[in-house]
Amino acid sequence: MTGASSNNQRSESADSNKKPRINLEGDKKTGEYKRHSSKHRHFINDGDQYPAEAGRYHLHVSLACPWACGTLAALFLKGLEDTITYSIVHPTWGKTKPEDDNDKHFGWMYYSPGDDPVPNPLGHGSNDCDDALIPFADVKSIRELYELSGDFQGPFTTPVLWDKKSSTIVNNESTEILLMLNGEFNAFAKHPEVDLYPQELEQELTKLNDTLVYPKVNNGVYRSGFARSQEAYNKAVAEVFDSLEVLEHR
Repeated sequence: MTGASSNNQRSESADSNKKPRINLEGDKKTGEYKRHSSKHRHFINDGDQYPAEAGRYHLHVSLACPWACGTLAALFLKGLEDTITYSIVHPTWGKTKPEDDNDKHFGWMYYSPGDDPVPNPLGHGSNDCDDALIPFADVKSIRELYELSGDFQGPFTTPVLWDKKSSTIVNNESTEILLMLNGEFNAFAKHPEVDLYPQELEQELTKLNDTLVYPKVNNGVYRSGFARSQEAYNKAVAEVFDSLEVLEHR
């Protein structure tokens, strides 16, 4: 037992020394933003690890993230706000390890309403800590949340469906969280009759998400904001607004 414990400690120490992945990497030739795939992909009610329970799970979101906004909207549309707790980070990234001068990572941070305004890391003004913010008692950043679950490399993104009982990440892929909110908690939902993914529209909705909503609207916002060339920016912005026009007329 001592040897196993020692090995686990060495493994965790090695993981904690890994450089965190910053979700801003892109194509060096074109300047286009490239998103990392989500890597926490467990499901509610798929086996015994994460059963559907009231009060057990917590949803971490950023209102500046289109994917996270969608999961929070689904939470309320299904009437699950009393079943799954939730918190909202500040929209301005902050230094996630302020005490470590060698750690250059910036990411989603938790603040409370009424805290001092949060300055932009590049010095372009600041944003207030208003009533939209809902802190999470256990951590000060989304990075800390990932590290609490044993993930020291990230990228440290939202949304995150968190298991408060085991202190682990259930899932950080928005489309899968949406499916779970839609179907796995109906026994606790105020509006179980609301079906955000009806079977007769499944193929159409999947195609719409895979070809338009996910790559050109949600990710299009990131591709615009994190573009490293004017050409990449122009392409991404045009696709965002063209896609919104298509959705407006559906």
